[in-house]
Amino acid sequence: MNKTEVYEALLAQMKHELESAVGASREAADYATNEESRAESKYDTQGLEASYLAAGQASQARALAEAVNQLEGMRGELCAPRESVLRGALVQCSLGRFKEWFFLSPVGGGETLDVDGTEVTVITAHSPIGEAITGKATGAEFKLPNGAPGKITRVV
Repeated sequence: MNKTEVYEALLAQMKHELESAVGASREAADYATNEESRAESKYDTQGLEASYLAAGQASQARALAEAVNQLEGMRGELCAPRESVLRGALVQCSLGRFKEWFFLSPVGGGETLDVDGTEVTVITAHSPIGEAITGKATGAEFKLPNGAPGKITRVV
């Protein structure tokens, strides 16, 4: 598993989400200022609701832009080899009968990436599994908050 490919896949996915969020924000703002959303009575709140949606979409786009900038600025750190689970680690864990790959990143938690046909889940240090494995090395065992056992089989 190539960690640089995982990083690049995460960055590409976050950029794609940013583009989508910017487009949605523009559409919501256009609709909020459109003649069709003008109130026809004092009980018509369509325009107000559209402006709230536009503000929310713009906020989401700003958050994604910050995440993309943070990822780009941390490329060296996130792609560096690791011997223990720290920010930037690509970790394979044995969870019951299954082996799963995780990428510990400061942003993008919950994203699922397909890297050369292998699924990699992006986690943060604040996620339950991130908290359970941070600081550990290959061979370390851990327990998830639900009591399920796991073992780190590989750290890249």
